[in-house]
Amino acid sequence: MKTNVIMNGSALEHLKELPEESINMCMTSPPYWALRDYGVDGQLGLEKTFDEYITKLCDIFDGVKRALKKEGTCWVNLGDTYYGSGKGAGGDISNSKEVWGFENKEKKNCEHCAKEFEGYAFQRFCGSACSGVDNTPREKKGELKDKCLTMIPMRFAIEMVNRGWILRNVIIWYKPNAMPSSVKDRFTVDFEYIFFFSKQKKYYFNEQREEKKDTWGGRWGKMPKGNRPNAMIGRKEMTKEEFAQKYQDRNKRTVWSLPTKSFSEAHFAVYPEELCETPLKAGCPKFNCVKCGSPKELEIEREQARRETALAETGRLKTEAQADLQRVNSEVEAKVAEANSGFTQRV
Repeated sequence: MKTNVIMNGSALEHLKELPEESINMCMTSPPYWALRDYGVDGQLGLEKTFDEYITKLCDIFDGVKRALKKEGTCWVNLGDTYYGSGKGAGGDISNSKEVWGFENKEKKNCEHCAKEFEGYAFQRFCGSACSGVDNTPREKKGELKDKCLTMIPMRFAIEMVNRGWILRNVIIWYKPNAMPSSVKDRFTVDFEYIFFFSKQKKYYFNEQREEKKDTWGGRWGKMPKGNRPNAMIGRKEMTKEEFAQKYQDRNKRTVWSLPTKSFSEAHFAVYPEELCETPLKAGCPKFNCVKCGSPKELEIEREQARRETALAETGRLKTEAQADLQRVNSEVEAKVAEANSGFTQRV
């Protein structure tokens, strides 16, 4: 199978082109529900209900599961949406340019009263009178009240587990430089979820370590009173300095503090490269020496991290992604040329 390939089109359809059990891992951040219009017909994220959105999203990951190796893993970054507040289908979003980022309007008919009005591509109703929860024609009326979190990430994770995935971790991506919010009746949301799934109980995972701060709260040296007699016989007493030197790091925790980063090209939802670093190091196999079998990791810059498949939504994004991919490939080839020729990738 070719690597470093950009497939432009429907993820659901292009996943069918991948051989069964052919990829080591998947990491993606799908479009969130009712938050942005990418200007593509049939796009994911503009479904009338979040139930429909979750169904379509999990159908795509059924395709990922088919193409993923038995020892493979899947990492999904997904954010939530507020219901009926202009940031989710059901509310009056005529004044939410800053949320959607599009200003072009078109003539269309209201789905409730059939009145003709000018609106954005994602608008379905002429105004708040027709977009209220009580009179909105949905499959299930009044599912949630306005301003309520839809809890889409949780609903998505549960549906994935129902479809046979094993949920190993719920990771919190804390954004210390999160965008300020104008809301006055709740707290500003400064985190998103990353779900870590596997296909089976045993899978490839390279443990990741992080610096450990001294959090020991016990006594040093002498045995506390009340312990069993002879409890410390044969044990060497450890000073605080010795403890700190021995346990300098620890298994990585599930709250990752990573600031967001700006992106000058035509993409509306780019996550920072550092966010991909840990899943790639944890989920992508290392390189093994063909002579002795010992692993060796090729040190390549974060932006050259092992890409398998990128699914671009528009031709414009595809062109820009191909240019970026060509640059990255040339840099990767230069790095690989410097590496020991006696190493090959483990599959």
